[in-house]
This record gives sequence, structure tokens and C-alpha cells, in this order.
Amino acid sequence: MPTIPVPHDCIIKNVRLKNQCIEFVFEDNISNYDSIKHYKPDAKSLIIRYHFADDPNDYSIYRWIKPNRLLAKLFSKDGHYKRMRNSLLTELPEGNYRLEYLYHNVGYCSIITKLFSNGYIILDADIDYVEFEWIC
Repeated sequence: MPTIPVPHDCIIKNVRLKNQCIEFVFEDNISNYDSIKHYKPDAKSLIIRYHFADDPNDYSIYRWIKPNRLLAKLFSKDGHYKRMRNSLLTELPEGNYRLEYLYHNVGYCSIITKLFSNGYIILDADIDYVEFEWIC
């Protein structure tokens, strides 16, 4: 089964919504990461575009919420994912914490991407294809 490159642990410096896609722009010197140096050893940076299948608002973002310590002790509660406003996607790299790309799962017209920025973030999007633009 074919696979697409996974820029594991690479830092996303910008997320944009434009031209019917979500665009992840990664920091410079991306080829220093083990997950990239075998795909593109001369890459300076990378842009990944998720092209929406139909509706450009057909995606959801979820953030992992840790349980309150007292409630966790009393009820053995685990944390949970809480849906975020879609408009926050483009603001994630601008916060106090860096935004890391961890991995993705690809299905028919669907991609689920796990990110990290002071906690786990899940992006679930209905897309028809993924485009990689390597900047050398």
C-alpha cells in the first residue's frame, strides 16, 4: 500500500486556509529531522496542502483536555477531546508553544492528523488529495 511522507516532530510555522485547502508551512532546515532526511535530504522547508473534497469548512479540530486532579482521583476519570472552533486552526502556530506535526492517518477522502502544541490536537478533514511542495 502506498504511503505519503510523514514530517514527524517537524515544526509548523504557519497554517493557512486558502484556495480550497489547508496549508501547513514548516520551519526552515526541515531536512535536519530524521523523518525527512531520507525522503528529501536537500530540503530546506516543506509546504503540505490538504485539498478539500467539497466544502472548505468540512474539517474539525479537537484538543485533549486533562481531567481536574480532584475529579480524576475521585472518579478515575481520564481526559477527553473537546472540539475547538475551526477558526483557531490558523492561530495554533502563533501561541507560546510550538506546533509539531506528529502523524496522519489517511482514508478514502479523509485524513486525520495528530499535532502537538502544549497538548495533543486532532485535525479531521474531508479531503480529496494531499500535495507536498518541497523547498530546496
